[in-house]
Amino acid sequence: MKESIHIKNLGPIKDIHLENIKPLTVFIGESGSGKSTLMKAIALFRWLYKMHNIRSYLKRSKVSKSPFRFRMDTYFKNCGFEQYKKFNPEILYTVEFPNNKKYTLHYSNNQLTGTSDADLVQESDLYYNKISFISETRNIIPLWADRGASLAGGYLGFYFHEVYNDFELASENLKELEINYLNLKFTVKKVQSNKKFLIQAPNAGYEIDLKNSSSGIQNVVPVSLIAEHFSKHFDFSEAFNRSLLNFLSRTENLSDFKPVKNLGDIHKRLFIHIEEPELSLFPDAQCELMSDLIAKCFVNNLNEIELMFSTHSPYIINHLNLLIKAYDCNQTVDGAKIKFEDVAVFMVEDGEIQDLMIKNERIINTNILSDTINDIYDRYSNLN
Repeated sequence: MKESIHIKNLGPIKDIHLENIKPLTVFIGESGSGKSTLMKAIALFRWLYKMHNIRSYLKRSKVSKSPFRFRMDTYFKNCGFEQYKKFNPEILYTVEFPNNKKYTLHYSNNQLTGTSDADLVQESDLYYNKISFISETRNIIPLWADRGASLAGGYLGFYFHEVYNDFELASENLKELEINYLNLKFTVKKVQSNKKFLIQAPNAGYEIDLKNSSSGIQNVVPVSLIAEHFSKHFDFSEAFNRSLLNFLSRTENLSDFKPVKNLGDIHKRLFIHIEEPELSLFPDAQCELMSDLIAKCFVNNLNEIELMFSTHSPYIINHLNLLIKAYDCNQTVDGAKIKFEDVAVFMVEDGEIQDLMIKNERIINTNILSDTINDIYDRYSNLN
């Protein structure tokens, strides 16, 4: 499956065209450059395409009444795009299969096209995807988990609650997780009807609540736990069946349902999107976290995963070059490696993107990321 997206006039984004979204896609750039906006738009249209597939599956399974509508005003509000509508944004998202069949979702003039009965996904092309968006607000999770029972009705935004739901799901299936590069272990313990999240430091001989750990640890744990869960433990069958039963019961069409295809025969894929994985981490830990994520998503994974993240860190980009070289040498670095052809890194600047991949050398161009350090050195040398 090949994905492409073309975005115009969406907030800070002027005109960005990604012709072939790679399994590992990275956006680097200054704050406000449009990295998060770009990633949120991609995640949204991946979700819309997922819902279009579910709708196509139900329609082809003799369910006549559509169980949901595509409400773009609500989706734009959830993404924080509501004020961007005055710029008349346009988004064209395309999925292409090896059989040359294309499916296109087009948003323009506040209307979404490509989801009508005439646009149903063919039975052979049906996909079921899980989309996870790990927002930069994830470091609130430990406190929210500890006080959630006393904060009934509290709302911290769509993306926080989405990542919190993924964290909750992951912590139901994973009761402990080794974070070897920090010499720590995360554990989940049942205390009456609640869960307690703990950080153990075996070498130091102490145990503390996750909410009392450092900001870096509070950032790392949700990222690593969710990635580990989706890598090896996510149950597609349970999620797919829950979605279908929810829609069918809502429209009272359960008796009409004649499955057109078994879940085992439907293509499945996981998409993980992370805002700034490096938050509150020392450069060494940033690189080790990256090795951990690459290993979980592309080396030790049981489920097919695509990873996308935004970053400010030149250390992470340089580390990816190391993991590309490791793949070419048939080796690993901290258990990780990545194929050059599966990687795309873009500098986001002034609402557009610059491709940093140097194909003939099989490396990522990091020279542009050294400008700040060089400028500091030059200014230092000029001081008398």
